[in-house]
Amino acid sequence: MKRISGVDARTWLLAPGDRPDRFSTPESREADALVLDLANNIAPENVELARHAVAKYLSGGGNAWVRVNSSDTDLYSGDLRAVVACPGLRGIVLPRTESADQVRAVKAQLRAGVTIVAMLETAAGIENADGIAASHGTLRLAFGATGLGRELGIAGGAAALLYARSRLVMASCAAGLPGPIDGPSVDVNDIIGLGEDLRHSVGLGFTGKMCVHPRQLCMTNSAFAPAPSKLAWARRVLAATRASPPSLTRVDGEVVDWQHIDDARHTVARAALFDPADAGLGEPAVRPLRNRRRRTSGNCTL
Repeated sequence: MKRISGVDARTWLLAPGDRPDRFSTPESREADALVLDLANNIAPENVELARHAVAKYLSGGGNAWVRVNSSDTDLYSGDLRAVVACPGLRGIVLPRTESADQVRAVKAQLRAGVTIVAMLETAAGIENADGIAASHGTLRLAFGATGLGRELGIAGGAAALLYARSRLVMASCAAGLPGPIDGPSVDVNDIIGLGEDLRHSVGLGFTGKMCVHPRQLCMTNSAFAPAPSKLAWARRVLAATRASPPSLTRVDGEVVDWQHIDDARHTVARAALFDPADAGLGEPAVRPLRNRRRRTSGNCTL
């Protein structure tokens, strides 16, 4: 498994908690982040088995995120107790997040450095996106299209949930978070459909996607990496500005300013993050999606 931070991760591969044989496979190594799932499709008789398997993996050298059951279920507390002390826990994926209070309640149980991906998949969650994104402990927002569509009775395509997706993008940006993580494309055999979903997500400002099968990883990673044409432009900008002051430099017929330079550095750094061979030009490495510093309230950084 590649060591990509949760801030930057593009592909979030879901693995059932009761299937430890799927936690670490050669096919899954292209995933930026592994999510061990205690919430979906775990039979009641396998709940303890799944918790034990996940805790064993996270205590035996493995590292992953864990999706627990939502806080309105009887399984939620037991899921958290099973994993919060495990040294390999990278963070919690919290389903059906509807308020900042839910995020804070989970964060209070986590050690320093372990954060939360808040999944918004209800109308209440979407409408409270701003507060959830700004809450201490939230690393990123994730979109649960299936759950929201079911709640709203929506059977249409991507356009039917455009408002909800855009709310997550806006809330994430306003809170200084990276772009949100889109929900999975559930038909693992529909590569054409996956491509359409990815183009829609990227076009709206999402920066990652949940995946339900390793065969979805390569296309998804490529979709959320800088496009070759933009990377080539960025290299031309950085090369040109080293040769002369930005105010006197033109690239592709356009005068280069500091915003162009920042964008170019961001693009090169993000490409290098996923493929060191793309570092090029010796520009200073930056963390392209690192959260901006949030405003403070009293003595606490929010």
